[in-house]
This record gives sequence, C-alpha cells and structure tokens, in this order.
Amino acid sequence: MTFPRYNFVIDCTDAALAEYLRLDTETAVKIYTRGDLNWCLQTYHILSKHSSLAVQCSNKMLPGFINIIHSDQLLQQKGQASKFIVCVRADYPGRRWAHYHLVQNKNQLGPNTSFIPHWVQPGLIKRDANRTAVSRVAYAGEAFNGNLAGTVDTWKQLLAPHNIQFVTLSGGSWHDLSSIDILLGIRSFDEQPHNTKPPTKLFGAWHANIPFIGGHDSAFKQVGVPGEDYLLVTTPDEAIAAILKLRDDQALYNKLVQNGRRKATLYTEETIAQAWVDVLTGPVLQRYRAWLAKPFLEQARFNTLLSMGNLEHQVKQLIKKVVGKKMKSAI
Repeated sequence: MTFPRYNFVIDCTDAALAEYLRLDTETAVKIYTRGDLNWCLQTYHILSKHSSLAVQCSNKMLPGFINIIHSDQLLQQKGQASKFIVCVRADYPGRRWAHYHLVQNKNQLGPNTSFIPHWVQPGLIKRDANRTAVSRVAYAGEAFNGNLAGTVDTWKQLLAPHNIQFVTLSGGSWHDLSSIDILLGIRSFDEQPHNTKPPTKLFGAWHANIPFIGGHDSAFKQVGVPGEDYLLVTTPDEAIAAILKLRDDQALYNKLVQNGRRKATLYTEETIAQAWVDVLTGPVLQRYRAWLAKPFLEQARFNTLLSMGNLEHQVKQLIKKVVGKKMKSAI
C-alpha cells in the first residue's frame, strides 16, 4: 500500500507561502492569530519536527494527498471529488462534503470526526516568579467578538475599588503572561456550554503558572476540574469574589497553580503532536483507504454533499442579511 502523504493547506500567495515555511519562533508568535495558520501551518511545522509523517504545506489541495484544510478556507476552495479532504472545523461549521472532520471540543464529535486539542500558545512566557501580589487580571484574546462576558470598561470599574488592574492582551501579545496574576476566560454569565470553543485559554494558564477563572464552557470541564485546577463562575459577583479569594488566600492560589502545572504536562507540543499522529495514521487513514476503495460511490457522495453544503451556506447568509436589515430598521 502507498505510504500516505499529508498536505496542510493555508490561504496565501506563493510568495507568502515561501516565507511561512521559513518561520522562526519569534515570527510564529506574531502570526499564529489566524485560524488556518494556527491549525494548518503550525501543525505542519510541529509535525515536521516531532513525527516521521510525510507532511508538506501548500496553498491548494492536491490529488494523491490527505489534504488538511481549515473550514473557512474549504468553504472558499470547495475542492474536487478527486481530492481527499480533512476539514479542521475549529469554531466554524462543519463542511458536508469533507471526508473527515477534526474538532477542538469533544461535544462536536460525530461520525468520521476526531477531537484534537488546540496547540498551546507558541512562545508562551510564564508569570514572573518574583510576583507575589495579585494586582493584574487579564483576558488574553479579542474582547470585541463576544468571547468576553461584559465589556472591558465594566471589568475595569468592577476591579478598580480593589486596586486590581484589568487588562486585555491583543493578538501578537497573547503569549506574554509574565506580568499577569489571574487569567479570565468567561464568555457569558450563564450556563451556556459554548460547545464549539476550545480549552486553549485554560491550557495557557496552566503552562504559565497562573490561576484561571472560567465560565461553564464544556471544553474547560472536559480537561479540567472546577475547584481543583481552575475556578468556575456564573455571575459577575462570583467572578469578583473568586478574584478576591485568590488575592487573599495564598493556599488556594498555590493549589490551582500546582494542579495546573501537573495538568500542563498532558498538553504539550509533544503530546498534542502525538495526538495528531494517532488520528492521522488511525481513523483518518482508515477513512482515506475506504475512499480509495470506492471511487465512483465517493465521487457521487462528494458532488451531492458539495451542492447541499453550498445551498446551506447560501441560505444561512440570506437569513443573516434579512435579520440584519430588520435589526437596523428597528433601531
């Protein structure tokens, strides 16, 4: 049987691709803020280093390869029946015509789907060991896109009376947690599970030796234990109480850090790389061989599901447009 080859697909020009393939660590920290670069380019670089798989990275899907492509790029490129496609779903819809899906939350699992943890933030700088007080609470991510419950100004106002600063770390600086004492990852003040979201922020806190306060994300509960390696809150009052508890209770602070440090050993570049290898050489390869064995049936399947997927996307976009117009007219 032919040895499988894996092609990680990113969205870029040929000139940009050449630069991406020459990435150094410092540059990588700055660019891994886009889905396809996070999931496909980064994975290509790491598997090149940590595995014996025949991997390459390109800007298009190729016949004769197992093509791994982000959901957003797959929507643009579509693909052809002659190409085997693994869709990295991330925080996007699955694509019906893909032959296999990779997801970042176990609640996204289904037929021909595997869970792989997202990579830990590259170039991560841990909390400065000389820090002893709790004076800076941070959210590492974009705060404008609905991933942070409340507004930045509200958080600042809530913490100001306690002489605690609230800061946001934007893209390109998410990795530097040296001056942060507590990390927040609260998407909403309710019990929504946010089943498409990853536990990445919790991984970052564990690796940076920083206590983490999160909401009811299913991803956090899948890998962590509330009260043991992170704190779970539902309301703003609970969040502030948790922050003050960590400030005033050194034993609790140390407990979360120590337990998080142990958990961090389960989610490293090496262990996640092995998860990729296990999935790519296990269920993905099995699905690829089944695809090779029934070319006519698979071609019909692909063409039918591509048409259905395109129609589904068009309907969703139309609904968004109609809803958007109604909301504007109501203002």
